[in-house]
Amino acid sequence: MASVQNLTLRERLQRLRAAAPRIAVAALAATLSYFIAHKLLGHKSPFFAPISAVVVLGFTIGAQLQRALQLALGVAVGILAADLLVAVIGNGGWQIGVVVFAAMCLAVFAGGDQLAVRQAAAGGLLVSVAAIPGDPAGLSRFEDAAVGAAVALLFNFVIFPVNPLKMASRAVDPALNAIAEILDSVALALEKRDQEAALDALQEARKLEEHVGQVQATISTSGEMARLALIRRGQVETVDRYAHAVALLDRAQGDVVALAQGAHRAVEHGDRIPLEVVAGIRDLAACARHLGASFEDEGEQELARAAAVRAAAATTAGLDETRNLSVSLVVGQARMTAGDFLRAMGIEPQDARAALRQVADDTEARSRIATEALRSQGLDAEIDAARPGGESA
Repeated sequence: MASVQNLTLRERLQRLRAAAPRIAVAALAATLSYFIAHKLLGHKSPFFAPISAVVVLGFTIGAQLQRALQLALGVAVGILAADLLVAVIGNGGWQIGVVVFAAMCLAVFAGGDQLAVRQAAAGGLLVSVAAIPGDPAGLSRFEDAAVGAAVALLFNFVIFPVNPLKMASRAVDPALNAIAEILDSVALALEKRDQEAALDALQEARKLEEHVGQVQATISTSGEMARLALIRRGQVETVDRYAHAVALLDRAQGDVVALAQGAHRAVEHGDRIPLEVVAGIRDLAACARHLGASFEDEGEQELARAAAVRAAAATTAGLDETRNLSVSLVVGQARMTAGDFLRAMGIEPQDARAALRQVADDTEARSRIATEALRSQGLDAEIDAARPGGESA
């Protein structure tokens, strides 16, 4: 709350500007639902039409269709149960408990989730406590609620849907940035031979599963939006590319955890880590950062692809310097991560494997790419300084 109170006028205006389109949509949905219930259905005071529209719209922005339908069901069921019961037992203190109990039971029976059940209770309370006018002999309030919910769903999924590409990007980018930061931390821990830093990177890597799980749910929702909304149909292909990438990110995060484990073990045992391996892991981090933008930008995709190939070449070149088990594990996981990143860009599995195999088998190309990676990160000077007499390569 304090952070909101400390906002400047400029920040408040920016928040308002960002929220204005959805606020306008909610106001329009409330107006249209009232008009339909009042003019077309002939209801004198269709209070529940606009309130249902605003409630359902507010809770279902960016939600999956199934969840939105359950919420709409909860609102309508609560009002239906209250309408029927109030007509029989009237209003009063003990009647409130009966109405809420019946509304929630009916929502559960109808298959509603927790949010739907709570909305059913709220709708029942409005009918039984607020004495909202309706047709005592009919179901006008239920009809009003159904109209409002229908208008909200129509607005949210067909006419004014959220941008599925923005939704996908906002979900994927933080996950990829988290992977990149962990890879950078692993590289730094290896370079400095810092055991505590290596352990911190490993612990952060183990949290990646939470990021990827949330991303998968959001991408599924953005796919629904792109397919349901006529004005978003042109984005289906790009959203599908995001979905394909997220499926592979699930594998990549497992590879990153294993890579961090290998790095921690190497530092813990005091194994010598070639700087080529450090450079390769940093290139993996660069690849992760470019990957998010690569789904909509071919230039970024080329940068991501080049970084993945450099990572595979540089880490593999590290095996020319040492064959200890810890380094071999790190190199293997780095190559697997590079392969998953290549496939996440839409490259066919056989083509990704061929690209990695080529740099692994071609010693000259591998050495050249590794040298370029070292030079780009300023690590070549450290290698030269470590050579006897300071001789250069």
